[in-house]
Amino acid sequence: MPTVELVHRVQIPPEAGPNQPVPAVVMVHGWLGDETVMGIFKQTVPPGVAVISPRAPLPVNGEGYAWYWRDQGGLQPETDSLWAGRDQLQAFLAGLPQQYPLDPRRIVLMGFSQGAAICNTLVLTRPGQVMGVVSLAGLIPDAVIETAQPDLAGLPVFIAHGVRDETVPLASAQQSRDIYTRLGAQVTYDEYPTGHKLTTQGMADLKAWLANVVKQ
Repeated sequence: MPTVELVHRVQIPPEAGPNQPVPAVVMVHGWLGDETVMGIFKQTVPPGVAVISPRAPLPVNGEGYAWYWRDQGGLQPETDSLWAGRDQLQAFLAGLPQQYPLDPRRIVLMGFSQGAAICNTLVLTRPGQVMGVVSLAGLIPDAVIETAQPDLAGLPVFIAHGVRDETVPLASAQQSRDIYTRLGAQVTYDEYPTGHKLTTQGMADLKAWLANVVKQ
């Protein structure tokens, strides 16, 4: 039986139970984050949906946590740690319905920055794990682009990026959009007049998208 090994925060709706499993949004933080930093996005999650926030497995100099090491300090991952982070996130997702009253067929992955990159990596190299993915200020790593060609057949994908993002270039989001579209995903893509964050309008757009996806 899969076990949940990552430190995490969990918010389960009161109506959830063994005979009434609920959908879940798993919120995946970025570089130097932890299980608390994605809390701002809880406002986008519909009522009756669980929120799970894992802590990445790699401690970084006492400053926070990471899903993978960055190659020479840049945006691209060191590949061994990328695949290890993907595998740990996959195992975490697999274990959640064993520990909490969640519907394993109705889990949405939401990642920010490096969290978006690891979510994209999982979805593109191990398809079929989730019912939707949210990539906020993120990218698809080059190693994934070179190897992954899954048929995503209508998978709902929400991509949001700031046009003034100096951390992850806007071109990374446009590339992600094009890759997901080519692979058959149902992509919702928006650019916003901001930097490495999501605007109020972006929050509203994400909230509307999530409400539609979890109804399915």
